[in-house]
Amino acid sequence: MRKYLQISYYTLTGIKKRIDLGDITYGEWIIYDVQTPRYHVCVFEKDNSNTLIYSLLNKKQETMDSIIKKINRQQGTKLSFGKRPLIEIIKKEESINLNLTPLPEHWVQNIL
Repeated sequence: MRKYLQISYYTLTGIKKRIDLGDITYGEWIIYDVQTPRYHVCVFEKDNSNTLIYSLLNKKQETMDSIIKKINRQQGTKLSFGKRPLIEIIKKEESINLNLTPLPEHWVQNIL
């Protein structure tokens, strides 16, 4: 379990919630499955899928966007980065505990 900042927004289509890592994060992404946060990718953590992603990005073979698109195509998933609303009014910010895991290693290995 880890604490994350969840921001709730009023949008034209209703209230949307999004996990925010902050403006100065580098090498980290929250990956959503449909509209639910499921995975936290941090290329500086030393587990196998994050290390593989770091290698792909460092060699400039792939971008994080292309990795997610390939995983979606191969696994039949609907992963995304969770878009910020175009027009947003912040309703509330709260700290929540989530257990977000890295992307499954076999998904990333299939990209290679």
